[in-house]
Amino acid sequence: MLLSVNRLKTHFTTPDGVIRAVDDVSFKVDKGKVMGLVGESGCGKSMTALSLMRLVPPPGRIVSGEMFFDGHDLLKLNSEEIRKLRGNRMAMVFQDPMTSLNPVFSVGNQIAEILRVHKGLKRSEALDKAQFLLQRVGIPDPSRRIREYPHQLSGGMKQRVMIAMAIACEPSLIIADEPTTALDVTIQAQILRLLRELIETSNTALILISHDLGIIAEMADEVAIMYAGKIVEHATTRDLFAEPLHPYTIGLLQSIPRGEEKREKQLRTIQGSVPKLYELPAGCMFNPRCKYVVDRCRREEPELIDSGGGHLVRCWVDVKKQ
Repeated sequence: MLLSVNRLKTHFTTPDGVIRAVDDVSFKVDKGKVMGLVGESGCGKSMTALSLMRLVPPPGRIVSGEMFFDGHDLLKLNSEEIRKLRGNRMAMVFQDPMTSLNPVFSVGNQIAEILRVHKGLKRSEALDKAQFLLQRVGIPDPSRRIREYPHQLSGGMKQRVMIAMAIACEPSLIIADEPTTALDVTIQAQILRLLRELIETSNTALILISHDLGIIAEMADEVAIMYAGKIVEHATTRDLFAEPLHPYTIGLLQSIPRGEEKREKQLRTIQGSVPKLYELPAGCMFNPRCKYVVDRCRREEPELIDSGGGHLVRCWVDVKKQ
């Protein structure tokens, strides 16, 4: 097992109260596998990723749990040890390339710096490799772009530079936080093919964070659905799309536009809104929005249990019988 996360909790102490951004999250990812992480904005997906990279911004902190990566206890590594893993064995494609690239260095130098630090390449060798990486992620005229600065690139190009930086050292694990959001459909398909190729040729593991269930269905081997800091359903991609067991997952899948809805210009939605993480409802966090809610849902919070065949769900109601 390449990555094992057990009961991870990441909290923020604010004037409004304690925000449980990541609350008792557990999962495993093996080499060469893709795990999709899905949920609405603010559900804890990105904070889970930042926790794995030990990059939680203050006032947030990891308060408990375990994270093991290829034999390393990530929570016990000192600053120097975790820096040696970041960008080398573990890499992350951040959600916002606009703020993730350094504006005062050329993109070529930013990619080359990773190769010099982690692979010991000379400057000329690192720049040659950086140019190859820009070409690999589909940036036209890489010999010119390598000398340009982030402000000279479009949003889509910045995103591709971030992906080039992530794959530079051929890491064992890539965490991709909405990696194709700023890209057009053609480049999006190219990047997904590139990630798939990396997985197949280098046995790289991928945690893919996305709102796009179509991408998740295409790329992921298994899917974890997050809501209000918790995983509410976790199953193989085939099982989750064929037979979702949590009302929230059902709502997400029903919200995907289909032929009839497109013609009528109507979309199904999930009623209500995501609760404030410092003011969660009693019982199941989804109960105010759930059409299957029963009295027990308002009193007791369900555990994540195996409903059979490794299909995990956090719900008191058997939706198959409804």
